[in-house]
Amino acid sequence: MSRWYDKWPKLGKRLDEFKEMTPEAREPILNNIIDLLKQVQPSLLATEKAFDFRFDSYRLRWYEHDPHCWFVFNALELADVATLELIENYLENRLSPRKTVGLVKRSAILINSMKV
Repeated sequence: MSRWYDKWPKLGKRLDEFKEMTPEAREPILNNIIDLLKQVQPSLLATEKAFDFRFDSYRLRWYEHDPHCWFVFNALELADVATLELIENYLENRLSPRKTVGLVKRSAILINSMKV
């Protein structure tokens, strides 16, 4: 069974890193992703949209055992290409130790360019 994010190798690699993170390390990153989604594609966070989220209690994926991960992964599955690229860039910068300088500025530029 393939995962939706397997079509996005860089994004998939970064999302898979959540599996090995402690909740203390993972939660701030998930919160930042939610904040980015609020800014660029808020409809993904609507209560009505949650009815479109996958929930199968028979074959749970690793991220479905954590409600916060479940929510973010399902929202991203429904995101458009521009939003996925934004999140991919955010995670690349956030999780790559050598790429942390200017992250906030680059994210702001990306967000502003998507609002046009």
